[in-house]
Amino acid sequence: FAGGGSTGTDGIGAAAGFSWLSSIMQSGDTLYVTDRHSIRTIDTSTARVGTLITGRPVGGHANGNGTTARFNIPSGIVAVDESKIYVADSDNNRIRKVAIGTAAAAAAQVSDFAGSGTEGHADGAGAAAQFDTPISLAISENKLYVVDQNNHRIRAIDLASPNKTVSTIAGSGTQGYKDGTGAAAEFDRPAGLAVSGTTLYVSEFSGHRIRAIDLASPNKTVSTIAGSGTPGHKDGTGAAAQFNRPLGIAVSGTTLYAADFDNHRIRAIDLTSPEKIVSTIAGDGTAGNTDGIGSAARIGFPFGIVVSGDTLYVTSRALIRKLEYRETGL
Repeated sequence: FAGGGSTGTDGIGAAAGFSWLSSIMQSGDTLYVTDRHSIRTIDTSTARVGTLITGRPVGGHANGNGTTARFNIPSGIVAVDESKIYVADSDNNRIRKVAIGTAAAAAAQVSDFAGSGTEGHADGAGAAAQFDTPISLAISENKLYVVDQNNHRIRAIDLASPNKTVSTIAGSGTQGYKDGTGAAAEFDRPAGLAVSGTTLYVSEFSGHRIRAIDLASPNKTVSTIAGSGTPGHKDGTGAAAQFNRPLGIAVSGTTLYAADFDNHRIRAIDLTSPEKIVSTIAGDGTAGNTDGIGSAARIGFPFGIVVSGDTLYVTSRALIRKLEYRETGL
């Protein structure tokens, strides 16, 4: 859909160039992607690529407008509406806020939202809180959820609180695998986030699983919905299925989609089935950039994924790939 040109180049479709893409999200007709130290935009109707936060070629930390602000490996990105986005600034160990205004870089204003910038784990208000490599975000009902990857925890920021209070909702901080409630549960390098109703879904990069947190339960019960924990590729039900370092996830209706990074595939989980049936919808397992139907296509190292109607947009190294359901198949 976009990418293939010189690194950092704005333009239309294949004339545009990216560096290394990670997360992707959509607000209105615009896709926002984190691209190394930059935030880029793509118009879904024209495939025109622009730059919201320049950032290149080196990272750093600075607040300001789109040409003066600096990020250090921004990863997770989520929109409140078309005027405001939040970004997990991974190597700065902060959550940043971008007031968009218009798509022009000069109009975008970046500020710190939560995190001291020093890696660690501390709950608290705003800059008093500490993160260690926040990598993914999701938003629901005045709560901004954060994958705090190297702390092996899931955090929440109360957007309704005056001081933007940060709390830990799940994970003991010990790298491992354990279902349970709140701090009794364990994660193995959690990566992607997606929320649907009162369920927060989490992909585990090193645990090769898809987990679920029941947000409606008082103690935030954590369970496993798919993945054996052994890296590999196998379709099937629940724990019989295998993933290999899943990253970005997205939910649409009753289906959860996963970017299966080291399998070079896009997977789907049927959330309505009691057994949580896992299938492969695109990619043949070889890293590449081949267009085609289903397993005839090749997708190299898919990272981020977003659903827009019957279309999936996926970040694949320096490319944006577009997957569409059609009457003849994918």
